[in-house]
Amino acid sequence: MGLFGKKKEEQAGGTFKCQYCDMKFDDKERMKRHMKKAHSEKGGGDMPNMNPFGFS
Repeated sequence: MGLFGKKKEEQAGGTFKCQYCDMKFDDKERMKRHMKKAHSEKGGGDMPNMNPFGFS
């Protein structure tokens, strides 16, 4: 059934490498989160900052 099993990429023992800083991750989702947090622009677009205190 495989509902709670590992994904195919994880079963193969593959590692995923960040294209910007060459960090290696065992999980593709962790690599995606890393790229979003570490390598995206702060503020990210046209939306104004909804936090009135200016820190996140």
